[in-house]
Amino acid sequence: MSGLRPFKIETPRLVIRRFLLGEVDHYLYIRNHPTVSESLPWITPLCPDEAWAFMTRQVVISPGAPNVEAHLAIVDREREYMLGTCFAKMDVSGHAEVGLLLAPQVRGYDLEVEVVKALRNWAKHSRDGPRSKKVTIKVDAKDDAALSAFIAAGFNRVSQHIWQRKFPYYVISA
Repeated sequence: MSGLRPFKIETPRLVIRRFLLGEVDHYLYIRNHPTVSESLPWITPLCPDEAWAFMTRQVVISPGAPNVEAHLAIVDREREYMLGTCFAKMDVSGHAEVGLLLAPQVRGYDLEVEVVKALRNWAKHSRDGPRSKKVTIKVDAKDDAALSAFIAAGFNRVSQHIWQRKFPYYVISA
């Protein structure tokens, strides 16, 4: 990662940072878990080679750079264990889209609120963030728990859509 600006978003319990190449197995477990395709059908499972290639591209990205979709690790601060992944993509107009994917055993209201607040604050207000005017998230319309967590984190429901004519989702914004 020589030449890259350091990147880390910290909360009391979490660190959001670039992936480490040794985390491929954790990433595959989270990404390929059966509950993922139920709630996020646009995410397809990866084989180990695809995951390795994806992560090697992601370790050299610059989060916050225009039109760069940065995928990052969500890590427990104390145990340094990957709990999930998130992404942030900024466009040149000042709009940021973020999302998160937590391991099923740690999904929950408090953790989801903490992650989306951290991403929103970094995207909109952080000195080293992109200073976005608007941050949006797409959330499965059937996932009431995630929707409640995101609203508690300061997001508002903006619109409803259907992906491939069968999967309803909301776009929420802060």
